[in-house]
Amino acid sequence: MKLSKSTIDLLISMLLVIGADAQISHDSSSGELYDKLAELDSVLFANVYTCHSAKSETFFTDDLEFYHDKGGVTRSRKSLIDELRNNFCGEGKTKLRRELVKGSLEVYPINNYGAIQTGEHQFYITENGQETLSGIARFVHIWKLENSEWRISRVFSYDHHAPDSKTLPALKELSDSIAQMDSELFEAFNAHNAEKLKTFFTDDLEFYHDKGGLTDYHQTDENFKKMFQQNNGIKRELIKNSFEVCPIKDYGAIETGSHKFCHLENGKEICGTFQFIILWQKNKDEWKISRVISYDH
Repeated sequence: MKLSKSTIDLLISMLLVIGADAQISHDSSSGELYDKLAELDSVLFANVYTCHSAKSETFFTDDLEFYHDKGGVTRSRKSLIDELRNNFCGEGKTKLRRELVKGSLEVYPINNYGAIQTGEHQFYITENGQETLSGIARFVHIWKLENSEWRISRVFSYDHHAPDSKTLPALKELSDSIAQMDSELFEAFNAHNAEKLKTFFTDDLEFYHDKGGLTDYHQTDENFKKMFQQNNGIKRELIKNSFEVCPIKDYGAIETGSHKFCHLENGKEICGTFQFIILWQKNKDEWKISRVISYDH
């Protein structure tokens, strides 16, 4: 279905691309971008646990943010490199090796920023000269392309679990809380209530969108207002059984899933299903969204 030029222009600038038929498909597991970040992924993990601090530093931006379900939040490249050095360098320290789970790596571009890389990896420790599989986890890396160089600016490392279990046990109270917040968030979205919607976001919001790029709190608010002014009945529906939640120590939680957006175009309903990652920050008893990745449009 061919969309009007005005609709296509708006879709490019909006945070949520609502016309699935207007999008160019992207293969997340092949192509030039995939090959480049797969190579960088390999080189990254060949260095970070080997005490090559100077080399490791080159993979991260100065303002790095690292969100870990067990370790909490690490802010800045320097803090991360110090942690790596303290944990893995020196006599008697644990030796760690990371191995990418075959077939799990996916890569998606982020317009005017870089790319998002997702996957699963396994970790092996060596003690008394013997290597054993110690755990499995999922990861999200946001790569920033600047001055022709790729560096990681944001990391989400979560769902760490023992190799003999498929995943972490469900945390019902946390999952229920985030499910309720998700419902309230998109109740405001479906009501096209931009004033209510913006109350769910922190002032330092970062919204990464594969088509729209990176926007802050104010830009995000303006984009939602422009979207709702179209009066095309856009609605969001969470895809059943796609919703997952994992805690982030001393910070909040990460929510992942897929959702469907539908709107009317020339009297016909057009729908698209996309993936999302939402980082929720809990401050006292209040939950707000600080980071969003909306991709696979």
